[in-house]
Order: sequence, then structure tokens, then C-alpha cells
Amino acid sequence: MNGQSTMARGQSAEIPANGSSRNKSVDRLTCLLRHWTWADEAKARFEQELAGGWEYDEALAADHPFGAYYHWCALLCGLSEAALEHGFLSSRQLAAIRQDLEAGLPGLRACRQLLVVIPSSLEQHPRIAHLLGDDEAIGRLRRLHHAFGEALYEEQTSRELDLLDP
Repeated sequence: MNGQSTMARGQSAEIPANGSSRNKSVDRLTCLLRHWTWADEAKARFEQELAGGWEYDEALAADHPFGAYYHWCALLCGLSEAALEHGFLSSRQLAAIRQDLEAGLPGLRACRQLLVVIPSSLEQHPRIAHLLGDDEAIGRLRRLHHAFGEALYEEQTSRELDLLDP
């Protein structure tokens, strides 16, 4: 992706055989779009922080600038679970990202947990350095993010075209 989102233009789970947001209500699509927009904003903040330069530091406070990363991952976790459990992607769309979903979901869930549950000690805190040390993981997150954005954009466009059809 070129740094600008397509939306700016406007544990393992069973994968449903024939899921698509086409069968979902307008309210559900609106909620999915809202959460994807929040994820897109968190991704932009994270990439801005990363581009600003970061050096590894043993102090746990060194992770402070990466709240955007945890926020992005938590939102991607919700979108991933919606894709797997509620079928907001078509079978074709889901098949294209299935490996990334299966590989990434445990890490996404850990980030969501970290964001919403305050640990009783700093030792329970996963270090951002460990999370960022894996270039493949960041690429996976970007692919998932892009796939969700494209799927939602396609659905939104399709619905708008259907409204124009007499």
C-alpha cells in the first residue's frame, strides 16, 4: 500500500463456508466501517511513531510511544474475529488471508488483552521490541489491514451501486 488507505477514499475459529457482508445489515456494515476507520487511524499513528525513529531500551517505559500499535492490533483482532466468526468476508476474500489470520490472531488477541486489562506487574507486559523484531508479523498485520479495508470498500461501493439500480 502507498501509505494512504483505500477507505480514505470514502485460538483458531471455524471459517464460514459462504460468508459475506452482503447478508449483513446496514447497521452492521456501519459498525465494521467505523472499527476499520479507527484501526486505520491507529495504524497511521503507529507508522508515524515508527518513522520518527525508535531505539530499543531495556526500560519498560520505552514501550510508551507504541500504544498506537496495541490499539491497531486490538482493532484488527476484532475485525479478524468478525471475519472468522460472523462471515463479513466472502469465501474468496477469507481464503486469500486465511494463513495470515491463523498466524496473526494469537498476537492480536494478546495486544487486545494488554490494551484492555491492566496487568498486575510489569513482567506480564509483552515487550514491543519482541513484537517489532519480527518483520513478517508487521507485514502480516499490514496485509490483514489492507484486506479488511478493501473488502469493506468493495461492499460499500456495491451497496451504493445497488441503490442506483432501479
